[in-house]
Amino acid sequence: MTVSQAISAGLSAAWRNKAVVSLFFACNLLLAAAVAAPMHSAIANHLGNSMTAKQLARGFSASWLTEFQLAYAGFLKGFSTAIVYGGILFLVLNAVLSAGAFGVFSQLVPEDGGPGSMYAFGRGLGRLWGRFLRLTAIASVFYYALFWFWAGRAAQFNRWLFRDSVREAPHFYLEWLRWGLLFFCCFVVNAIVDYARAALAAHPERSTLAALGDGAGFVAGRLGRVMAIYFALGVLAAAAVLAYAVFARFFPQSSVITVFVWFVVAEILLWLRWLLRLGSWGAAVAYYESN
Repeated sequence: MTVSQAISAGLSAAWRNKAVVSLFFACNLLLAAAVAAPMHSAIANHLGNSMTAKQLARGFSASWLTEFQLAYAGFLKGFSTAIVYGGILFLVLNAVLSAGAFGVFSQLVPEDGGPGSMYAFGRGLGRLWGRFLRLTAIASVFYYALFWFWAGRAAQFNRWLFRDSVREAPHFYLEWLRWGLLFFCCFVVNAIVDYARAALAAHPERSTLAALGDGAGFVAGRLGRVMAIYFALGVLAAAAVLAYAVFARFFPQSSVITVFVWFVVAEILLWLRWLLRLGSWGAAVAYYESN
């Protein structure tokens, strides 16, 4: 299977299973709303029906943000902790739900009523969620090690290497190389975990470590094509984010109607982002099973 065929198969699988995409979207939106609710209440209490509230509807105010930070310093400290716990919940939620999504995309589970059925989602969720959580925990350790090395030790070594140098160009380019290698390694870890999930969906009898080894070997043997699939889908995802940023920057939010339109368009683009994410999983399953 070629790169374009894998991408097409993954996006087609995600599009055929719009109910699964909508489930991811709804669960993450509800969790995000629950995490953001205290901030909404704090801002609403601070602004009330003041003129500042009307001014903020037309544009951001740095002076208001400074005032809000000073007045709600204690709340913001507690809210930052809540965001950390919310991030952990997001990680666990999507790890569990991904077990159902990979069960839907896998072609090798005929007793599930065929790919695309919600029965396949539930059966994949029930059979694989524990091992998918373990894969997520292992990946978190890998990500921590990567950031510890590239963002910590490598940065210190780079500063030490040029501590007495007056030439800035080598240090500058090495810094760019360091960040590039960090992001590349993160993409590789992400790919290994995704293909380990694909291995578990195709062979549910395997253990977590066996699937992880299978995923690592699969990615190592086909690194170029695997990265090409991720790069192409990443460009599409970046285009969706850019479209959202442009829309949010230039579309007015000065009335109830325009705010509602802005909200609807933003949620459509967010749903599209989830479609692309599940499309990348579908591409991983299709490419793994074709080899």
